[in-house]
Parts: sequence; C-alpha cells; structure tokens
Amino acid sequence: MIKQFIVLSVLLFCATFAYTAEQDILDKVESSARSWLALTDEGLYTKGWKKASSHFQKKWPESDWVKAIDVIKKPLGSMEARYIASAGYSQGLSGFPKGEYVVVQFYTTFKHRGLAMETITLAKEKDNTWRVADYVIK
Repeated sequence: MIKQFIVLSVLLFCATFAYTAEQDILDKVESSARSWLALTDEGLYTKGWKKASSHFQKKWPESDWVKAIDVIKKPLGSMEARYIASAGYSQGLSGFPKGEYVVVQFYTTFKHRGLAMETITLAKEKDNTWRVADYVIK
C-alpha cells in the first residue's frame, strides 16, 4: 500500500512538472506571437521582419515581405480583437528545418473584414528565443 502511494505520488509530481514546463513554453510562445502581431498591426513590417526567425528571413527577403504584408493587411483595417484558438508543439514540420516549433492560431477581428484566422508558426532559435517562422491569414 505504501509502495503504491509512493509510485502514485511520483507519477503525479512528474505529470505536474511536465504540465508546468509545457505551460511555460506556451506562455512564452503566445507572448512572442502577440508581440510580433502587434508590430504588423501597427504597420511596422520591417521591424517585424527583423524580429522574425532566420528561416522566415531566408524565405522572405525584407522588401518582398513588406510589400506582401502591406497588400494583405491594409485592406483589413485596424485589428479590433484577437483570441487564441489553439496552440500545438512539434519537433518537426514539413517545409521547415529540423527543430522545435509551436503553431498558434488566433481568431482575429478587423474593422473592414470581420473574423479571420491568423496562423503563426514560431521556431525555437539557437538562443532559445521563440521567433516567428511563418505567418498565414485566412
């Protein structure tokens, strides 16, 4: 009976520790995603590009990114509300280099568009910072 109690206690401790570590990662990732999105909401596309991951910067030359995101975001109008819809961790995504990723989806309302789904993929960089590796809005 005591042995079972000890085993159960150890399992509960491990589960709590794993949940806490996962929640810590998700909190950091959500904060990084929201900070980056705030830059795009304010039209600071170059600053957002500079804060993005190396993968993002290789995929999108700065001038191409600024032109593309301006064409996408300008007609939407100002961001009115943004709510997290989902977040998922992965140790590999198709089309991305090996590494750790979190895909975060937000329900976002814009003045001229209404509801949109923003999907942001964040990559854990060598300095352990989570940076935007991809952005899609539908």
